[in-house]
Amino acid sequence: MTSGTGLILTAIIDNRFVYASTEHEIAEVIRTVIDVPHPVWTSQLYLWDRPCRSMLHHRIDDEEFPEHQLRVSTNPETGWGALNYYGDEDVWDSLNPNPSADAPELWFDPTSGARFRRNAALPLADVREAVREFTKTGSRPTRVTWQVAERV
Repeated sequence: MTSGTGLILTAIIDNRFVYASTEHEIAEVIRTVIDVPHPVWTSQLYLWDRPCRSMLHHRIDDEEFPEHQLRVSTNPETGWGALNYYGDEDVWDSLNPNPSADAPELWFDPTSGARFRRNAALPLADVREAVREFTKTGSRPTRVTWQVAERV
């Protein structure tokens, strides 16, 4: 059974490309992105009319990625995660209107040392709902609050 959108979810998980188009495949990608620890890489999600390709498959006349991305960072052990969305020339981070002092630091990009602000940390249930919404629309999820992204 397909997702009904005719779109393909491309996930880059632990620096590997994974493609999903059925409800079962998409559910497995969501589970892997959120419930499995990823200490070295944050996951990146794209929803498009074709699979995204790595630069290894590059052809001069091909577009490799759409103009939007959802980055997902989670810490399943503590139950927290953070989101970053870019699209339409804007970049957003999730915003917890009631940030918790117990929220851990979450990586934006572990390889560069960039972290999310602590107020970007959301309970995993909220992250899961936002990711589910993204896999249906490819747009910035409306189920969470957002703030303009800031990297230092």
